[in-house]
Amino acid sequence: MKTCFNTITAGLDRRLEDILAACGDAGFDGVELDLRHIEPALPRIGGLDGLKALLARHHLAPVSVMAFNLAPFETGTEAFDRYRRGGEVAKAIGAPMLLTYCAEAIPDGMTKEQALDAAAARTAKLADAIAPVAVTLEPIGRTALMGGPSEALTIMRRAGKANVGVMMDTFHYYRGGISDADILAIPRDKLLIVHVNDSEDRPVEDLRDGHRLHVGHGILPLAHDMQLWKQIGYDGYLSVEIFREDYWAQPVEQVVRETKQALDAWLES
Repeated sequence: MKTCFNTITAGLDRRLEDILAACGDAGFDGVELDLRHIEPALPRIGGLDGLKALLARHHLAPVSVMAFNLAPFETGTEAFDRYRRGGEVAKAIGAPMLLTYCAEAIPDGMTKEQALDAAAARTAKLADAIAPVAVTLEPIGRTALMGGPSEALTIMRRAGKANVGVMMDTFHYYRGGISDADILAIPRDKLLIVHVNDSEDRPVEDLRDGHRLHVGHGILPLAHDMQLWKQIGYDGYLSVEIFREDYWAQPVEQVVRETKQALDAWLES
């Protein structure tokens, strides 16, 4: 499997060019690029052509542009316009997917089936807007509409678009109590990326994104997860996505280096 660094792991206030340089030095294979890192960097690095050149210079594959709200019940156009911009960026730099989360509650008076239909219609619209870039659906653990892969697959299938897939995040799947059977039901060609991270030992209902840890430093059943990925046949990117203030306070080079060291140590164990 290939190693990947999600730029949010270094902190939102860090310069993209510094993160990419550190990722290259650490030996990552690819990066997921937060649009909030990309946009302020463009005037400094020569626009999207400059970003593409910077990725090549550091031998980093652009794995995804992230993160975008599915916003299935949006009445305006703000989320859709941002999504379309993400698609433009992804096409320009050669990123194959937009990471697309959904943490929506189901509106009062709407059944879950109706909400899934609305999410599918929205997904189809987004897929058309960014094709051939893929819409990659990210379930958010313990949420009502798309809390796990079964709902994501339902939305994907109802959307009926070839450029839609799903992802796995070890933290969200653990927090959501996702079963092995639900994970193994993900078709290999539709499992587009895996986020691998660890977690503090807390009651699952108390876990928040800020409790994530470097791979191998917590209590998540990552070795078991690896066996499931192998059964599916997944051989793509393992992308580390962590939202931890302790790490964000570290120098960019340190957090990137320690992220790679932890990932490598776990993969070699």
